[in-house]
Amino acid sequence: MEVSTRPETVLDPTTIRLGDLYAQALLDGLGDEAADAIATELEAIVDLVDSVPGGRELVLGLLGRSEDRSDRLARIFRDRVSEPVDALMGVLERHGRLAILPAVVRSFRRRLNGRQGRVEVFLTTAVPMDVAEVLRIEQDLAATMGIKPLLRASVDESLIGGAVLRVRDQVYDSSVKTQLTRLRQQVVANSQIAT
Repeated sequence: MEVSTRPETVLDPTTIRLGDLYAQALLDGLGDEAADAIATELEAIVDLVDSVPGGRELVLGLLGRSEDRSDRLARIFRDRVSEPVDALMGVLERHGRLAILPAVVRSFRRRLNGRQGRVEVFLTTAVPMDVAEVLRIEQDLAATMGIKPLLRASVDESLIGGAVLRVRDQVYDSSVKTQLTRLRQQVVANSQIAT
């Protein structure tokens, strides 16, 4: 279970394609256990850089100032990351593509989840849910949909109540906000018919 308060960023198509290429190259030849560890490691790097205000710009700026940026990258990550992650960072740096690391990480996790039969499920509620509720929902989804759900929970107070669930390209919206919108549309439609 992952609880996220951060919205997913929208990436441009070129970044997504490049991220997919690097992710697939990294994933090829890795077993599931090693790939899980690498995905976790990469996500931690992106989270760390993103947790510092201006962190991404700072790291990219430090690395891109002169000819010795490879040395800087090595000093930052030496003995702190696994060999495959170090190799990926080096390749991205040599091609001037460190900025696409978040796209690579997102694609790597998505591809790994697909390979392992796991499905990301996005649940948005008006109030935070406790761990027991989230686990129950995961179990219900596994039983009713026959999937291995990876629940990504977030909070959107504008929903007022209820929840919005997205599984692959299907959206199940039982939020109070949507119900009120539908009721308003129905009242307007009925009042137009009556006149």
